[in-house]
Amino acid sequence: MKLLGNGILTALVSILTILGFAFASYFYVESTYAKGEEVQKIEQRLEYKIKSDQGKEIQQRLWLLEDRYEKKPMAETIKEEYRKLQEEKKSIDNDLNQLRKK
Repeated sequence: MKLLGNGILTALVSILTILGFAFASYFYVESTYAKGEEVQKIEQRLEYKIKSDQGKEIQQRLWLLEDRYEKKPMAETIKEEYRKLQEEKKSIDNDLNQLRKK
C-alpha cells in the first residue's frame, strides 16, 4: 500500500511542478514582450509624428518662398516647386487627418 501512495504523491508533485513552470513561462512572456495592440499604437504614434514633422518642414519651405518672393514674380522653376510643395502639404494633411481618426 505504501508504494501506491508514494507513486501517486510523486505523480501529483510532478504534475504540479509542470503546471507551475507553464504558468511561470506564460507570465514571463506576457510581461516581457509587448502585445500586438500596444505595438500597433506605438507604430501609429510614430507614423503621426513623422508625418507631422514632414508637414512642418514643408510649411517652413512654403513660408520661405512666400517671404522671398512676396511682391516679386517667381521664376517658372520656383512656381513649380511651390505648387509641388503645396500638393505635398495637402497630401500630408490628409494623411494626418486619417491617422487622427484611427
